[in-house]
Amino acid sequence: MLVSRDPAFLFVHIDKSAGSNIQHAFRPFAPPVRPQRWRRKLTLLGRCNRAAGLHRVLDWPEHAPIEVPRRCLPPAVFDGMFKFAFVRNPWDRLVSRHAYLTRKTAHPRHEFVKSLGSFEAYLEWEIARGKMHQHAYVTGPDGRIAADFIGYYERLAGDFAEAARRIGVPAVLPPPNHSPHRDYRECYTERTHGMVAAAFARDIDLFGYTFEGLG
Repeated sequence: MLVSRDPAFLFVHIDKSAGSNIQHAFRPFAPPVRPQRWRRKLTLLGRCNRAAGLHRVLDWPEHAPIEVPRRCLPPAVFDGMFKFAFVRNPWDRLVSRHAYLTRKTAHPRHEFVKSLGSFEAYLEWEIARGKMHQHAYVTGPDGRIAADFIGYYERLAGDFAEAARRIGVPAVLPPPNHSPHRDYRECYTERTHGMVAAAFARDIDLFGYTFEGLG
């Protein structure tokens, strides 16, 4: 997650959706602030400890959902930010995640994922874990999208340019960091296709995806 006071924007980082590159591109336009200065200024705005506590504004996890800053920040601060995220086709994203975990030897789950032995076994484990749903990053308690803009991995260049335009900065997107793998459509059987369709139905419906891409 990248938070900027001036210009006021908030980037919700959903993993395996070019988030690291997007965050890197916008970081120069989010000047670092001293923790005490953040806490002092924002505390003066009141309603500062409604959830995790506004004093934790610099301690939010890298992949925190939008609901965390929404609960922590004063409404006027949160509402005044341009809030955006990028999403990716669930079938494609899971193949990329599997490729990343099996290739990244330093990752703490590398050996475990390799021990599963197959992509199908990985999908069963990932679905049971319930941690890869993208809608949970950008929706509020009412289930509606709380971000101002949802960009798509499938049209990365254009949507990145639109986000930069709306923030008002000349950000440049670096080349994406791809996890090498086959075309994701070649990785699925009828059964595994159906597993993802059922488990990620909310993402597929909310963001307009089909197996082939955007609907």
